[in-house]
Amino acid sequence: MDISPKIDAVYQRALLLKQRASESPIHELLLQQALEELYFVLEELQASEEELFEQNQELISTRQTIELERQHYHDLFDQAPDGYLVTDDKGIILEANSAIASMLKVSQQFLIGKPFAFFIADDTRRAFYVKLPQLQRLEKLQDWELRLCPHNSHPFDVTVTLTTIPNSQKQPRRLRWLIRDITERKQVRQLLESLNTELERQVQERTLQLQQALDFAASLKRITDKVRDSLDENYILQAAVKELTLTLGSLCCNTCSYDLDLGTATIRYQYKTSIDPTLNPFLFLPDQIVPMMTFAEGYHQLLQNQDFQFCQIDAVPHPAILACPIADDQGVLGDLWLFKQPTEAFTELEVGLVHQVANQCAIAIRQARLYQTSQQQVEELERLNHLKDDFLSTVSHELRTPLTSIRMAIQMLEITLKQAEAGIGKANTANHYLQILRDECQREMGLINDLLDLARLDANIDPLMLTTADLSEWMPSVIAPFRDQFCQQQQRLQLDISPQLPPLRTDFSYLERILSELLTNAYKYTPPEGTITISAQATAASLQLQVSNSGIEVPAKELSYIFDKFYRVPRNDPWKHGGTGLGLALVKKRVEQIQGTIEVAKEENWLTLTLHIPWDIT
Repeated sequence: MDISPKIDAVYQRALLLKQRASESPIHELLLQQALEELYFVLEELQASEEELFEQNQELISTRQTIELERQHYHDLFDQAPDGYLVTDDKGIILEANSAIASMLKVSQQFLIGKPFAFFIADDTRRAFYVKLPQLQRLEKLQDWELRLCPHNSHPFDVTVTLTTIPNSQKQPRRLRWLIRDITERKQVRQLLESLNTELERQVQERTLQLQQALDFAASLKRITDKVRDSLDENYILQAAVKELTLTLGSLCCNTCSYDLDLGTATIRYQYKTSIDPTLNPFLFLPDQIVPMMTFAEGYHQLLQNQDFQFCQIDAVPHPAILACPIADDQGVLGDLWLFKQPTEAFTELEVGLVHQVANQCAIAIRQARLYQTSQQQVEELERLNHLKDDFLSTVSHELRTPLTSIRMAIQMLEITLKQAEAGIGKANTANHYLQILRDECQREMGLINDLLDLARLDANIDPLMLTTADLSEWMPSVIAPFRDQFCQQQQRLQLDISPQLPPLRTDFSYLERILSELLTNAYKYTPPEGTITISAQATAASLQLQVSNSGIEVPAKELSYIFDKFYRVPRNDPWKHGGTGLGLALVKKRVEQIQGTIEVAKEENWLTLTLHIPWDIT
């Protein structure tokens, strides 16, 4: 109520009283005093009015500010990104912002007057009712997790921060609910937990892998030490197979060596730790030969220096198999096969270990083979040195023997001539000693000529004189001189010469000496009533010429030495013809000069020398 008009009215009334008092007979002094006090009161009232006006203005301003703040709060409340509710102590919704309405998929107006429990999911509603009475005694509650169930939608997780709003009697009557959707946060937390679990699993797996790698490294060192300390190929493969089987816990392991020319794999060693029947189709005997064509696809991959693992799938379970080549930069030497249970597979670490062991085996096998080769070369050098000593001894003996006979014949001839001069000797005695001189000189010249021929053939300094001839006419002329010799020793000659032999172009001087030496050799070593067979047949590429004789016993181990210089068949000279031991050595050299081959074979008491002479020399 505005009091200024009333003060003005009082002031006007005081002035009127003053005027009337001046006209009245009342004591003027007292009246003046009363009026002054009245004016003083009026002035105080006026000052109070002004002060009250200012306070009223301030109150209006404060009310406007409060209204603005209340509107601002309402806007913040309504536009907040998190959900806000205000309920009474029973949980009845009094206020709700748009965020919580959006969460619950209803309108704000729909929420007013509804119990908040109506929107709590069934699995957390009981806990909500238990907790609600306790909220009155709390000033604030944070991070209370609930599950809300929106209208016609799926439940979602929220956290609630709750504060109490006291009423005018300072008693909590209303509750303010700050509600935040934590679905994504829970998903992130679950993802983090899943990632942590996976990380822990990977750490454990990696730790196991590192431990396994350390174990494999120790096994590899142990295997490497074993195989590198040995020059025995069999021991190398046995050690590798056994150690791999035990280290990898395999059912079985075997190893093969390859013969690439024959296309075969030979089982060298096999080690198994189980008698699992699924292994039966894959078990082999030692030294069993497996043709590569039986598993062409697999061996093709192994020959490309590539490993592979597989497991056959059919009604009967089969083991898991890993095949790894044993190879180096010079080629594939063999392979390693490992077998596991059908439900298992070879890991990358295990395959790597098998590869490294295979590489070490390849190095060790090469070293072992190199050592064996060097040993063979040393033995061959020792044999050649022995042959050289035998050669020098034989040459010395062969040269000395005719000279001894010649010297003795000369001495006896001198004695005979002196006796003849004295008239007591016989003329035919001198002729006998002269014949000995001629024979021994011829023998000496033959040996020297053979040695010179051998030297020229080794040096390959004589050119070939190539001519073409008809073999059906040429061969009888070479054989003819030997017929009388065969008859004298009661030896039978059989000829098997094809009548339709094509013309041959070669050096016939070489071929004649070759055939003559073979016939001479047969003549020397065939006993009486023995048979000498000469056959000539045509093949597509060459003339096949064979000279066979019966009644000769040559040990099988001696056949490889029959073409060596000064070699003679032991205790097989029934006619005691003797010889230098250079005949067959010269034959082989001459055959090679005309680009042919010669080989020897023995069957019962028959010895056969077979020549292959090309139809034309390139």
